[in-house]
Amino acid sequence: MTTDTNPIENENKNAPATDPGPRFGSRRKALIVVVGAILISGIVHGYLDGRWVDQVDVQALGSELNQLPEKCGDWELVAETDLESNAADLLQCYGSTVREYVQPATGQRVNLAVLFGPRGPIAVHTPEVCYSSKGTEPAGDRVQAAIAGSDRFWKTQFKQRGANQNHLEVWYGWSDGGAWQAVDYPRVWMTDRLYKIQVASALNQETGESPINDFLQDFLPELKSKMHP
Repeated sequence: MTTDTNPIENENKNAPATDPGPRFGSRRKALIVVVGAILISGIVHGYLDGRWVDQVDVQALGSELNQLPEKCGDWELVAETDLESNAADLLQCYGSTVREYVQPATGQRVNLAVLFGPRGPIAVHTPEVCYSSKGTEPAGDRVQAAIAGSDRFWKTQFKQRGANQNHLEVWYGWSDGGAWQAVDYPRVWMTDRLYKIQVASALNQETGESPINDFLQDFLPELKSKMHP
């Protein structure tokens, strides 16, 4: 009969498998949480910026904005330009049109920009930011303005820095292809892409009013025919 003469070796054979202990388990859980947070953050950021949109389709949709008519009711197109290259890069537009219309009978003019692009960039660029960099400042809080039907826009006025009288009015809003809306947080809109409209006009210094309401009533039906949900 043989006997085991090495007690140390015998003890090692009978010892249980090493237990990594609670510290290893906590580290593994922490790693899983960190990796999951990174993945979710990337997905959310891509969604907010419209990164997952089919570029070929949206470019075709955006090109329809260039087909808007030169005459809308009493308003006639007098100038059309491309969106400035730095703005186009910033907004990542799939399509845009920048125009000036005049009402011959009154001589009143409006400057118009219609943009179509990924929700994130289109949502954050507002007139309060744009015009404040051009020597003007908001003259009071923005208010909502309604056009016949369900369309709603933000309306705000500006004045030259240091001036006492307002000189400019701007209306703007967003749409997913349906009604125009004046919302506080368009960046979290549940859609991949948005349309944005911005209309500016000088104020009548006697009445303090602008012709934007009249212009939009003539222009919006034409614009909606080129928009897609």
